[in-house]
This record gives sequence, C-alpha cells and structure tokens, in this order.
Amino acid sequence: MRLSILDYVPVDEGLEAQDALAASLRLAQAAEAAGLHRYWFSEHHGMPAMVSSAPELMMARTAAATETIRLGSGGVLLPNHSSYKIAGNFQLLEGMFPDRIDLGLGRAPGADQRVNAALNEERAGQLPYGRKLGDLLGFLSGQHHAQSRHAGLRALPRTARIPQTFVLGASGSTAEVAAQAGLGFTFAHFINPGPQGAQAAAAYRAAFQPTDFGDKPSVVVAVFAAVGETEAEAEAFADTFHLWLSHAESAQPFDRLPSLETTRNHAWSIQEQMVRQRNEGRLVCGTADSVASQLQELGRAYGTDEVMVNLMMPGEAARQKALTSLAQALAGTPQALSA
Repeated sequence: MRLSILDYVPVDEGLEAQDALAASLRLAQAAEAAGLHRYWFSEHHGMPAMVSSAPELMMARTAAATETIRLGSGGVLLPNHSSYKIAGNFQLLEGMFPDRIDLGLGRAPGADQRVNAALNEERAGQLPYGRKLGDLLGFLSGQHHAQSRHAGLRALPRTARIPQTFVLGASGSTAEVAAQAGLGFTFAHFINPGPQGAQAAAAYRAAFQPTDFGDKPSVVVAVFAAVGETEAEAEAFADTFHLWLSHAESAQPFDRLPSLETTRNHAWSIQEQMVRQRNEGRLVCGTADSVASQLQELGRAYGTDEVMVNLMMPGEAARQKALTSLAQALAGTPQALSA
C-alpha cells in the first residue's frame, strides 16, 4: 500500500508560524526518506493554528528541499482564484520539478464569510464550479470546449507533462466530474466518514473516461490519524485531536494545536463531548500496526492501494515518529486492491 501525507502545517502550542513551517519541511524530508508517495498541502485562510494558506508556495519550497516525493495541493480552493492563474502556477511548478507535481482541486471557499469576502472583493460573483474547472483544464491542456470563451488560450510555460490533476470530494457529488475529465479522485474520509466515500469511488471508476489527463482511474482516500507507541498514547493524541477539531469547525477555533498537557487538564463541556462523538469516524487511532491494519481495511473499502493521512498530533517529534512507524508497519502488510 502506498502511503501519502496531507499537511495542514499545524502550529503547536507555545510556538509560532515560522516554527511550524520549519517543522513541515523536516516532516516532508522524513516522509521522502521513509518512501512515502505524495506530500500534499492544504489551503486554509483565517485559521492561526494552520498556516498553509498558499499550497503552491509550500510545494515550491518543499520540492526544492527534496528529490523524489511528489508534492501537491490538497487542495487549491478553486472559488478563491483565477483558473488561468492556477494553471500557470502549476505549469511553472511542473517545469521546475518535472513529474513531481500534483494539482488537487477543491470546490469549497475554505474560510469564513469575512475572509471569503476579502479574498474575492474585486469579483462581482462566483462562477459555477464546473465552468471554472473546465476552464482550468483547458488552460492546462490547450483543449477548451468548442463554445469556450477561452478557446485557443493555454497557460504558460508549456511543459512535457501536465501536472497530475485530482478532484477532491467529500460528498460524492464531484466523482462524476472527475471521471468524465479523466482526473484522479481523492475522497476526504476525514470530513465524511460514512458510506458515501466508497460509493463515490465505485461510481467514479464506473464512469471514468480516459483523456489527456489520465488513462485509468486513480483513487486516494484521506483520513486523520493518531499513532502512538501504545494504545494509551494513541488515545491521548486522539483526545488532543478531538479537542482541536471540536473548536476548529466552530466560531471559536484554537489559535494553536493544543498540547497533551492542555488536553489532559481540559474540562470537556457537554457540547464538546457531543461534537467529539459525531467526529469519531474521521480519525483512525492506535499503534502503528493497528493503524496500518485500519488503513488497509479503508483501502479495501475504497478499492484503492493509496491512503493519505493527516497527522494533526501535537509535537513535531510525535508526528515524525508516527510517520516513520506507520510507513514501516505498512511495508510489512499485504497489498490492498489496485486503484
């Protein structure tokens, strides 16, 4: 099974953004040394505990400090940007780091109403997602739809390959879009852990049409993970994750990723406990062997041999240890189904 990472670039309690950025680079280098396949960065805005607001910049710096691991966006949030600008940015990355660049595309704004307005204050309105995606693919390939207002326009520089392009989904509604365009499909099991993900992956495969972007289906399933040397340690990391998440999706997010000590001393409110109960399926938790087994099971459910984990665990050392131990555990497990 191929293991990949989605990095929110979390800021640990007591540290600053520059510390998180340095830790992220070291984690990517450790991921490459451990043989991981991809390292993706998110796009979030207005959230002090997560500093990856520009995945292209994170990718460029990390690609320059590594040699083989694929770098990608998980994802660029299409509503916030010009399709032409995104295409040009990723063509430039592909030119600098050939055959190592992934373009993951999301349809959500990734911010609250005020931040979203600031990101888009010069625009009269949003274009439909399907239209923006179609424009973007046309700018990358030079092949627009017959009636496109951008016919003949292609993003520069031209490169030998187009970045490997994925549509990100959390409900299944984008699976057919990805399939018809010949793109990869990544499902955010860490957002929606119900049966929709596996159903969306199956629908994507059934509807897949080969194009210049891809000749066969490619499915990645992404999930939060908490990995400890013991089950008790893993549960402590899971407690911290759930405390962070219970606030991250509220009007009062933490400005740092809570520490183990802060979590141990926290008095959980009834509301926080209810949120935690709803979120349990978004995280796989346990020792490296246990999490590896759970990831294999998840891969089988999605019919894929590639999983992507998001390690929202406090402490750089803990994230490093989780990554390397999980890679070692997966190396010794049977293969899941082919993507």
